[in-house]
Amino acid sequence: MMLLQLPTDRLILEELQDGRNLGANIADEIDRHKKTATKRLNQLEDYGLVRNIGRGVYEITPRGEIALAHIDEYDRESDQLEALIESEIESTE
Repeated sequence: MMLLQLPTDRLILEELQDGRNLGANIADEIDRHKKTATKRLNQLEDYGLVRNIGRGVYEITPRGEIALAHIDEYDRESDQLEALIESEIESTE
């Protein structure tokens, strides 16, 4: 099940909508400790919402774009967001 930590995960995804960025820069931009940002980036990568393209540089994935578009509907106690992402990904393939 996908468990997002709001608002941190939303801020990370929003920051990456502006383009690729270093984890350290993302931490500064969202006013979080580098360890916190790195931990969340790793988790978001496990969920397929971001991708580490090398040397600590991250980018948002299509799944991440969908998640961000629907994040306000997200219920932390359910897997509705994950099901919604899968549904939209399947409809674009």
